[in-house]
Amino acid sequence: TELELVQNAFFTDPNDQSAWFYHRWLPGRAEPHDVLCCLHVSREEACLSVCFSRPLIVGSKMGTLLLTVDEAPLSVEWRTPDGRNRPSHVWLCDLPAASLNDHLPQHTFRVIWTGSDTQKECVLLKGHQECWCRDSATDEQLFRCELSVEKSTVLQSELESCKELQELEPENKWCLLTIILLMRALDPLLYEKETLEYFSTLKAVDPMRAAYLDDLRSKFLVENSVLKMEYADVRVLHLAHKDLTVLCHLEQLLLVTHLDLSHNRLRALPPALAALRCLEVLQASDSVLENLDGVANLPRLRELLLCNNRLQQSAALQTLASCPRLVFLNLQGNSLCQEEGIRERLAEMLPSVSSILT
Repeated sequence: TELELVQNAFFTDPNDQSAWFYHRWLPGRAEPHDVLCCLHVSREEACLSVCFSRPLIVGSKMGTLLLTVDEAPLSVEWRTPDGRNRPSHVWLCDLPAASLNDHLPQHTFRVIWTGSDTQKECVLLKGHQECWCRDSATDEQLFRCELSVEKSTVLQSELESCKELQELEPENKWCLLTIILLMRALDPLLYEKETLEYFSTLKAVDPMRAAYLDDLRSKFLVENSVLKMEYADVRVLHLAHKDLTVLCHLEQLLLVTHLDLSHNRLRALPPALAALRCLEVLQASDSVLENLDGVANLPRLRELLLCNNRLQQSAALQTLASCPRLVFLNLQGNSLCQEEGIRERLAEMLPSVSSILT
């Protein structure tokens, strides 16, 4: 088979990049589709949110969203959380009071994305404040499309062959990377500890790509944490003390209420954080944050902990004014706390935040 030919090429000349590239392509990649991955309805905010697998523009040539409430079409205005209507994972619409009244036993919301004819449906029951429908990261194998799922025995055989070669060629970076990717395809949680060890080895033999490897490692750790959260059936995500350099897959976190990002190497929080429509508490202390551009338009955010970061100017906090429920903010250990008149400036900038620690 072709896999056997490529294996022979590995052992003949382990430093030939073309064989490794071909091997990565050979098992087949799953083609990503425009997936409607989550639908959320909030009675309190009179708002419906949808989340896509990649940034899209609703109402463009890509497609549009059609909404029905209790089987009746409802014409609504779709917008992004920041109101700019640029490509976004998250799109929202306001819901009329009639579609949320609590006199009926339930309301059924259905959204159809015309771009790929995918749809989601959820039912808001009487007396409930929210409802949702989402793809499961555990069921849909959302994080395992780099190598599309082959028979486990074939991938396992490939993994064993690569490990044998790595023993003969301990500093072959292509072999190390292939081992990591095969482990991800087989079982990301089972191989988590071993994968991290291979990342350490790979960084040591390929220091020129250290930043790329740090980001790839961060991506895999976030994926694993999302899987663990789903298995535990909770809405709290712990990403502290993981040495993260980037945040990804935020579009999978629309339902998360508490997020802990403390003790990492994050310089910024991405705009995609706006996907976290249910987020109430964000812990991001003891990192290297230089700006807060991504912390904006979070409708339920109440508490924000930012101790010991690299926030230098009070202007960096301006975006927080777009979070209407924010009442507690901890900024201790940031150099902006040394600004003259900082308390007055913050009180003027964030009048609804009742407790600001500097």
